[in-house]
Amino acid sequence: MTTTPQRLQQFVNYRKQYLRGDEKGEAQVFLDRFFRAFGHEGAIEAGAVYEDRVAKATKKGKTGFADLVWKPRLLIEMKKRGEDLAKHYDQAWDYWMRLVPDRPRYVMLCNFDEFWIYDFNTQLDTPIDLVRLEELPERAGTFGFMEVRERKSVFNNNQVAVTESAARRMAQLLNLLKARKVAEPVAQRFVLQCVLAMFAEDLGLLPPTVFVGCVQDCLGGQSAYDVLGGLFQEMNRPGITAGGRVPGVGYFNGGVFATIYLLELRPEELRLLESAALENWSKVRPAIFGSLFEGTMDEQARHAHGVHFTSETDIRQIVRPTIGRFWEERIEGAGSVKELNGLLLALQGYRVLDPACGSGNFLYIAYQELKRIEKLLLDKISEQGKGTAQVGLGFVTPQQFFGIDLNPFAVELARVTLMIGRKMAIDRLELTEPSLPLDTLDANIICADALFTEWPKADAVIGNPPFLGGARMRLELGDSYVAGVRAKFTEAKDKIDFCTYWFRLAHDHIGESGRAGLVATNSISQGKSRIASLDYIINNGGFIHEAIASQPWSGDANVYVSIVNWSKREPKNFYLNNASCLQINSSLKSEIDVTHAVRLKANLNICFKGVQPTGKGFFVSEKQAEEWARDSKNEELLKLFLDADDLASRTNGLPSRWIIDFNNKQIEEASSYKLPFNHVHNTVRLERKDNRDEHAKNYWWQFPRPRPAMREQLSLLQFYLAVPRHSKWFVFLPSKLEWLPGDSVVVVALDDFYILGIITSNLHRTWVKAQSSTLGETTRYTHNTCFETFPFPQTATPPQVQAIRDTITALHEYRTQRMTAKQYGITDLYNEFFHEPASQLHKLHAQLDALVLKAYGFTAQDDLLEKLLTLNLELAQREKDGLSVIGPWVPTVTIKTHP
Repeated sequence: MTTTPQRLQQFVNYRKQYLRGDEKGEAQVFLDRFFRAFGHEGAIEAGAVYEDRVAKATKKGKTGFADLVWKPRLLIEMKKRGEDLAKHYDQAWDYWMRLVPDRPRYVMLCNFDEFWIYDFNTQLDTPIDLVRLEELPERAGTFGFMEVRERKSVFNNNQVAVTESAARRMAQLLNLLKARKVAEPVAQRFVLQCVLAMFAEDLGLLPPTVFVGCVQDCLGGQSAYDVLGGLFQEMNRPGITAGGRVPGVGYFNGGVFATIYLLELRPEELRLLESAALENWSKVRPAIFGSLFEGTMDEQARHAHGVHFTSETDIRQIVRPTIGRFWEERIEGAGSVKELNGLLLALQGYRVLDPACGSGNFLYIAYQELKRIEKLLLDKISEQGKGTAQVGLGFVTPQQFFGIDLNPFAVELARVTLMIGRKMAIDRLELTEPSLPLDTLDANIICADALFTEWPKADAVIGNPPFLGGARMRLELGDSYVAGVRAKFTEAKDKIDFCTYWFRLAHDHIGESGRAGLVATNSISQGKSRIASLDYIINNGGFIHEAIASQPWSGDANVYVSIVNWSKREPKNFYLNNASCLQINSSLKSEIDVTHAVRLKANLNICFKGVQPTGKGFFVSEKQAEEWARDSKNEELLKLFLDADDLASRTNGLPSRWIIDFNNKQIEEASSYKLPFNHVHNTVRLERKDNRDEHAKNYWWQFPRPRPAMREQLSLLQFYLAVPRHSKWFVFLPSKLEWLPGDSVVVVALDDFYILGIITSNLHRTWVKAQSSTLGETTRYTHNTCFETFPFPQTATPPQVQAIRDTITALHEYRTQRMTAKQYGITDLYNEFFHEPASQLHKLHAQLDALVLKAYGFTAQDDLLEKLLTLNLELAQREKDGLSVIGPWVPTVTIKTHP
């Protein structure tokens, strides 16, 4: 039996003997043989697809064809022999982005002689390995992902480990300096000077080993005060150092060396610096600065200001649609050398701003993207104009990039990141512009509060503004700061996420041809935050052209983010969640926008959020409740408390906790219930003593949100309908009146199974998903948007009403029986059977859905959201005209309800 290296050698021999490297005629033969070399029967037999259709990013309605897609492992793009693979990076990236779901882990560019392997999730712009055809047999371990049974792959250019190691050592050095009372600004600048020197040494901006040699001399007994201080002084001296300790050092300038702090280093600090200097800094990704910043910034300060860090892949989902494709479309549309030269001049004046720049990673990736565009332009001018472009000028410079941040260290990091980015772009794109001196960016990237600072002129605004929930702003930032924000943004005074304000400012800042792209928490497309941000954009001439509605944030699985790109000119294409669509609304959905549906008067005062106790001391054990209930007077205060976990996870939605409920009783009456009152006095009163809400503090025995209107409506019923406020399935369950619903529950104060059938149907679920906010897989059921806007059937006949009642009764009885037998909750039941066509759960829902459609007069082929929105607006107009409207009740005669 042949081994993988032997089969790879046979593949190499076959390619050399039989294939000339023609992309069109030989690519599939080449790829099939490649798969066979790893033990597969062939590419198709392994599950790969040739010429897989992928929506193109720049031609409306057009489809591209990825050469081979093997989900979830690999995307391969083949090019003719001798082709420069670097030119096809963006094509591969765009295909990879669109290949959802099960996007391949790896991307490979191949020209019959070279295999460039990318892992865009970890290393954005540089292959994690590059293997020549002849090397395949000895490099089989690189292609573990190709094996029939996938094995761990070993890559030669995995920069993540190098970056993490270097970042960790430099953070340790900074902490050592701060621990021995070196002033923080001094320690930070010294560390940044060392970092820049190490990059410079391995990127060829300094003579070889000059920095590491200086460190080792200091370990040998020389003074770091003199040796390292002397090196940094020479790096800031115009001209080339002619002699002395560090001959050949050029002039760096760049601002970071404008001030030299002479420090003496201790042996442990020098050893740490030496180990860092011995890393290969040409392999260190500039994301080190984000890591360094995150590792050393005060955790409390980061939390208070909502500081988060974005992965390079997510950053490129802003930079590419906002900047890269904007320029590619203009280049593609240029028909002459004159037009291309005009674009080159326009590129020189193009300005990019990140108004929450942190350590500069957005600016770094945007700079790399614009340098790539510059190279693309120069190459096209040379092709069409026979070498008329002035290729050595360096049209795009760091001086075109601007940033604002509150943290002084972040600002210094961002400046250094861009300085290094220039040299990296020159090397990666093989440009001829000079690398030194570095740009001075002190005026470009400034330390200021972006909400109260005039932003510099910019054609593109990008970034990741701070996330901070509206309810936490006052607590984290203080009363006076919040008052200042509210005074400036008078039209956005509600409790909205802090990042919302950046969206408004960015939209106002870009011109008619400008673009913007920001990362935010996914609340940006929901509720009041949406109204203040994305609604503002849409209502003021903006078009959201590419967005990710919600995804886990790369830095914290508990945070879900949205990625939003928009412009003031109607785009050629729209992409939502990496799929082509016809439009994107302010809820970051592609269907008809229902966010402007009207709250119907007929639906008001029926759906409520449950009570909000605010105090752990209100909850007591079942044993305690039983003991107190021996005094019959206490019975009316002791209630089973229904919360979202009970509804979603417990058998038949049964409550699991007891609570003391004084409702609206005044203190004199409340105190007559001695045992419960004393318990609350000794617990809740202490819990609330520092509460900012004066009513909650002074009326400590009462719930801050007792929901009197809800209680009044419930008193008229035999049971009520309850659903978790946040859940995956949002299934309403009938609940007993003696159960007190908490604020994690939404209550519909009705006891008619006909209405339960309507709000259990797919029609209502479709409306809820379009109207509600989400967090990962969970949906937030909000009474004023999901229920109060929902139009109920106006013309259902008595037989239709009864059929709906009968079906939802059967469904309820089936669910009760199944959950009792299995001893699990509604979430488990629906996870297991809802999508199983043969299950009774699926069949009963399908039957219910068909009946509800008939009650409305709709068909399954209708655009249900459009139909519902039309009906909502018609009913709203009828109410405005003083005409009657059927709300959540039977349209005709009342029929006996089910208990």
